[in-house]
Amino acid sequence: MNEEDDGIVESNGCDGPGLAGPILIVGNYCHDTIITRSSRTDTLGGSAGYLVNVLDALGVESEVISKVGPDFAYRSRVSHPPVVVERSATTHFVADYTGAEDEDRVLRAVKVCDPIVSSDFGRARRSRYGIGLAAGVAGEILPEALERIIKLCDRVIVDLQALIRLIDPVTRVVKYRKLEDTEFYGMLDRVSFVKAAQSEAKYIDLENARQKTCVIVTNGDKGSTVYIKSKEYHVPAFPASELDPTGAGDSFLGGFTAGLYRGLSVEKAVVVGNYFGALAVSHVGIPTLTQFQVKDSDKLFSGNDCRLA
Repeated sequence: MNEEDDGIVESNGCDGPGLAGPILIVGNYCHDTIITRSSRTDTLGGSAGYLVNVLDALGVESEVISKVGPDFAYRSRVSHPPVVVERSATTHFVADYTGAEDEDRVLRAVKVCDPIVSSDFGRARRSRYGIGLAAGVAGEILPEALERIIKLCDRVIVDLQALIRLIDPVTRVVKYRKLEDTEFYGMLDRVSFVKAAQSEAKYIDLENARQKTCVIVTNGDKGSTVYIKSKEYHVPAFPASELDPTGAGDSFLGGFTAGLYRGLSVEKAVVVGNYFGALAVSHVGIPTLTQFQVKDSDKLFSGNDCRLA
């Protein structure tokens, strides 16, 4: 992040008309099994699935670099076909929300597809992209992949989970490591934004990271907080009836990215992100966004307030 970006909070993070090409999304599609006290649902998952869902609804052009196995069950539901790795299986996560109310969900990997490597970017149809999204769920984005995203894109947004999650080789439960203990840490000053859920924020040295990049911490119905150098501010959430928190952060990123792409300031783009995050928790799995909801979001892009129906 350059010195001139110190004013990124007040100015546009990305100016839509000046962007070179569409948005590049990097992360594997997944099979998700979501278990709550009242239901068990099998659905399309993966950060890429939630991101494309928002961007497609808003008419924002994007490309996806993603891998699945030949068992991928949702080919007809994705507008951007993934690479099929014949010798592998589609990544499959089980998200169990049946623990105590004060406990986080237990996320377990049943199957894991191949990670995304530098050579996979040969599929990219352009030489430059306006915004790149490192949107892995757990471990599929390697340092070499993030390097390629940085080189190809004018601005880079990283979901912290893509960098700090590990899958325990014995229990298959998703664990966390500190960002400072990874190869990714040295790349922070070349990343425009890092999005972290509140539960993940303890795995990043926030005071140090905010000197290198803009950090956005999302916290469900408590809203989102933006940190950049010595400045910070809070953006309230939209009301929502929560059925399934899976994908709320991904949907936030979709709305936030669309806002930046269309030339909104960072603060206004976070408002758009909060709106789509609230819509996501009201559904189990990837939500079907209605024309009314998309039309309602137009008020946010024009700088006006918007209320969820």
